[in-house]
Amino acid sequence: MMRGHNLSLLGVTIGHAVHDTWFGVAPVLLAALSAQMSLNNSEIGLVMLLYQALSSITQPFFGRLSERIGGRPLAVGAILWTTTMFSGALFAESKFLLAALISLAGLGSGAWHPQGIANATIAGGERRGATAAAVFGLGGTLGMALLGSAMGGYLLSAFGRRSLLLISVITITLALTVVRRTVPYQLLTAKRAPQATPQANGSNGRTLWLFLAFLSLSIALRSLVHFSLDTYIPKYEQDLGVPTATYGLVMSLYLFASAIGGVVGSYLADRLGVKHILVGSMILSAGFLAAFVRLQGLWSYALLALGSFFLGPSHTLLIVAGQRRFPRRMATVSGIFLGFTFISGSSGAWVLGWLGDRVGLGTALSLLPWALIGAALCALVFLPQSQTVPEQETAPQPEGAK
Repeated sequence: MMRGHNLSLLGVTIGHAVHDTWFGVAPVLLAALSAQMSLNNSEIGLVMLLYQALSSITQPFFGRLSERIGGRPLAVGAILWTTTMFSGALFAESKFLLAALISLAGLGSGAWHPQGIANATIAGGERRGATAAAVFGLGGTLGMALLGSAMGGYLLSAFGRRSLLLISVITITLALTVVRRTVPYQLLTAKRAPQATPQANGSNGRTLWLFLAFLSLSIALRSLVHFSLDTYIPKYEQDLGVPTATYGLVMSLYLFASAIGGVVGSYLADRLGVKHILVGSMILSAGFLAAFVRLQGLWSYALLALGSFFLGPSHTLLIVAGQRRFPRRMATVSGIFLGFTFISGSSGAWVLGWLGDRVGLGTALSLLPWALIGAALCALVFLPQSQTVPEQETAPQPEGAK
């Protein structure tokens, strides 16, 4: 990668860590407040669903906007908005106000992610597109795990929820200094890919629709697993009698393993092919997660980490598979697929929480490995053996940009 593209990747990766810190705080905060505010599993899932729904609906719009005005204004503004909403939630005394503020924070997520992952994928270029997207994902996951779940869990346990204002100070400072200087103002785009020759029988169109259908189903099933674990691991551990600080660390372990697995798996996918790594990693993850819900204590944490490690690559690889079909509209397409990822996953997590209130959260979580098997089978059907990787070029400079 060229030096400028390395700086772009560094900028969006740091920015992703800063923004998604609050997504790591959210489930720990909701679990800690569940007794005080009488929040059951389905209500916790509903709060996260509302956040993700607003993010999902707006991501295609913000993706197209970033192609017009550039990524930096949206990157900095998104972090400031999300921080403001979560800071307000620290003072909410009713679950309705708490839900409203966390839901509105979804606008920041909608603004941040499309420009971020588009810049990252194109910065990786022809040979390292999936790896670069995974590095971008690593940044977000580390922010969730370290500043969000681990530090947030410790502050909540030791000093109460308003001590999380320390995280607000950190994210605002980083947004106005590091992110503002390193995220590129102009959005990177891809060179035009060769167009397939139309066929009289319309087989190209049918193939594209089948690709999109199976890709969407695979994304939905995989997202159900990911968002359910994100949302309910703290509550599941709390139900088992685990202290807040401990399940904050468990959540960090889960997120950190996912981040490392995402980078390792995407690196291998750039060399061995997306299809093999995507299908194999989801099947392995299903096996370890099935064992996790049957055990408790340190062994269960080790199994959760292994399941998360193998779950990590699939998010990046599914999004990259969609991007490579539409290389000229990377940010818009990223917004559409990420939006669908978020809304399908959070909706599924809400349903799983509703089910958990009736049959037990552990029983509900035991269904997730089967969803991963289904996602792997869909990927096996729709993905070709190889895909053309878009090369990078620079978009026109927005008027007035420096």
